[in-house]
Amino acid sequence: MKKLRSTLNILAIIALFAVGLTLIFIKPIQAFLVQRLSEELVTVSTSSEAIEFNDALEADFDFEEVQSLSIWEVLQAQANRKDLPVIGSIGIPKVNMQLPILKGVGKNALAVGAGTMKPEQVMGQGNYALAAHYFEDRDILFGPLYRTEIGDAIYLTDANAIYEYHITKIEVVEATAVHVIEDIADETLLTLITCADEGVRRLLVQASFVKQYDLSAPPEALTKIAS
Repeated sequence: MKKLRSTLNILAIIALFAVGLTLIFIKPIQAFLVQRLSEELVTVSTSSEAIEFNDALEADFDFEEVQSLSIWEVLQAQANRKDLPVIGSIGIPKVNMQLPILKGVGKNALAVGAGTMKPEQVMGQGNYALAAHYFEDRDILFGPLYRTEIGDAIYLTDANAIYEYHITKIEVVEATAVHVIEDIADETLLTLITCADEGVRRLLVQASFVKQYDLSAPPEALTKIAS
């Protein structure tokens, strides 16, 4: 009996040790997978036909229902990478950020990039709103937003053009402040949202539209984003 108890105790210790190792390494693994797929989606050329098709898909736009990103959602996005509704990309050269933009804020979309927060959004028009997760102390997804400053340039790209915005506002708002993504008369804005204060509040980065470029003549700043 004592031998059995001793064996069970050893197995319990081994199990606890294994769980501990899993908890230690799960976040780095999760971050690595997210970053790898994000970079892959940004560098893969997406045709205008594919972007138009993805932009016409039905999607979930309820950011209030978004939960913390789990390893299972990351793995699911990896498995469904061919079906992810990519409609463009976002780049912030100052903080070396480049992400795919996907239709809606569904689990798969937010596991790899920035999701559109409203249906029928058009780059360079109205208040174009994007949301994404962030990993604390890691420069993936919207984590780099915490290093942005007023005046920094942000570039959106779709199959038609490149759109330049400059940051005008950075602040932490309540999770209930949904009005920040609404259109404002006579203003062309970009609004970026991610979690703050452990998900209780939201980090808001808002920028004003500056200029539109042809895809064949991109601004020099975009070439400085590390691949």
